[in-house]
Formats: sequence, C-alpha cells, structure tokens
Amino acid sequence: MKKLYSALLAPLLSASILTGCSEMNVNGKKDGEFYSSEDEAFENAKKESTGIQDVIGESKYVDNEKIVIYTIKEKSHVGVGTATLTQKDQKIRWYFNGNPAIIKQSKGNTDITSEITTPKGVKYDFYAGTPTKSTMTIETRTDTEVVPHIDKEYDIYYYLSPVPRN
Repeated sequence: MKKLYSALLAPLLSASILTGCSEMNVNGKKDGEFYSSEDEAFENAKKESTGIQDVIGESKYVDNEKIVIYTIKEKSHVGVGTATLTQKDQKIRWYFNGNPAIIKQSKGNTDITSEITTPKGVKYDFYAGTPTKSTMTIETRTDTEVVPHIDKEYDIYYYLSPVPRN
C-alpha cells in the first residue's frame, strides 16, 4: 500500500513543481493578448511560463483555431502541454489549455490522457508519454491501434484526436 501511495504521489508532486500558467504574464499582460505572429505569441508564452522549451507538434487551423503541443523542462523533469492559437484579423492569440503534465522524471515515466477544450468549445483527447518502442501504438477513445507522433529529441510520444460529438 505504501508503494502504491508513493507511486501515485510522485507524479502529483512533480506536476506541482512546474510553474502554473497564470492569467498575468511577467509583463503584466493578460493571457490571450493578440500578437503579430505565431512566433511572437510563442516567445511571450515562454516568458510567461519559463520552463517551455519547444513546440513539437501542431494541428492545422480549423475555424481559426490551431492546437500546439509544447515541451516543458524543469531540472530533470520533462513534460508536455497544449495551447490553442486563435487567429483574428491576421493577429494571433495564445491560450494555455491548462497546466502542462510531467511525463519523464528521475523516478520513472508517466503516460497521460487528458481532454482539452479550445476557446470555441471544441474538445480534443490528448495522449502523451514515453515511447516503449519506435513503432508503438496506443489505444484511443475511437481506435485501438493508433500510431502516435514521436519526438526523438525529447523522447516523447503524443497524439491529438477530436472528441466525437454525440
């Protein structure tokens, strides 16, 4: 029982080590300010949440929204998070889709599944973790053998899937 408790507590403590994404960034600007480019929006997000490293994946724009998957690193912990970019009048807005999750840490690795919702209310399932092999598959809500994207630099897999509407 003590081992199980420790195994469950470690990822929670690791997640709390990461700096949460607040509504105000270091410049006093509110989350969701418009920028002239995706790069400028990303650079501001990196200032706001200092552990952000790279964007490792992205969707296409659908109804002026695009999901990006980014990595975050704090000491020996590596995690992933998602954000939604919205486009309006050739300006870009960055919204964090909640806090990132640690998936690689010194005491082991964790696979995650979470549901994210864009500012327009579109829902996605997000899967991430450490690959078990280079040709691995995962099970999603709608499929049993999905091949996720694998980022070799961070040794992370990820997959984003629209949630089926009822």
